[in-house]
Amino acid sequence: MMIRQLDARLASDLWFFRVAAETGSFSRAGDILAVTQSAVTQRIQRLELRLEVTLFHKAKRGLQLTSAGQALYEATRAGFEGMAAALLQLHATSASGALRVSCVPSLALEWLVPRLEPFLADHPGLDVAIFGEMHNLDRARMVSEGIDIAIRYGPEPPKGSVVAFDHPERVFPVCSAAYRAEGEAAGSARPVVLLHDTEPWLPCASPTDEWRFWTDRHGTPWGRPSQNQFFNLAQLAYRSAVGGMGVALGRSLVVKPLLETGRLVPAVDQEPLSNLRYFIMTQDLSPGAAASAFIAWLQAAMADSFG
Repeated sequence: MMIRQLDARLASDLWFFRVAAETGSFSRAGDILAVTQSAVTQRIQRLELRLEVTLFHKAKRGLQLTSAGQALYEATRAGFEGMAAALLQLHATSASGALRVSCVPSLALEWLVPRLEPFLADHPGLDVAIFGEMHNLDRARMVSEGIDIAIRYGPEPPKGSVVAFDHPERVFPVCSAAYRAEGEAAGSARPVVLLHDTEPWLPCASPTDEWRFWTDRHGTPWGRPSQNQFFNLAQLAYRSAVGGMGVALGRSLVVKPLLETGRLVPAVDQEPLSNLRYFIMTQDLSPGAAASAFIAWLQAAMADSFG
């Protein structure tokens, strides 16, 4: 069927399609769009029926775009980003020059925000807006969303990103002192519960990828059988570990306060992972004065916390 015009239904379905294409999962798309997985599936099926093409096929790790789906994704992405850029320009007068920082939620809540006061004190004329979020960002999307600085976590930076610097993160199992004592007890047959952050980074991270890096290198803590518990935020895994529910993979910058107060302890005495990093990204290799000042402060603060 020839598509002669872009009507409201088609535009809405294309928006659902774009989110599904970027997440590679109808379930994750539903979470972002605040609808059920079934609602996303129905929208995609309706779009495929109208366009008379198949947009996705199932792969080992989620959904994969077909050639037709990839072509449509590139077109919808460019179109929606163009509209977003125009809306951002219209809204620019109310933004009044605030530095917009997008940061993975765990680091934003547990590390960045508590340390922000000295930077603000040194820059009294600068407004800073912090967004705790982790959707995939490349340079084009940072521009369209008006994000000056983005901080993302994972084994590699997002494709198409401009990385100002990266910071190594030490990652190791953490648990309560009582849970470690039980884990080390001779003759204990209780399985160790691995507490997972189901989306440690985007895109293409499976719910078990972060722990898999550890177990591939060191095995399961205390060499015991394991079972899994999953959370959609790293903070929930850490709070469960504090409560003695299992072992979480601690990112050193995030769990440092919990370790210093004794609410968490290292579960095992083994070398931390070193292949995971924070990537600090900008719109341009030569950012403005405000972004440059924030990046310099951030790099020094991360180095100080790391040491």
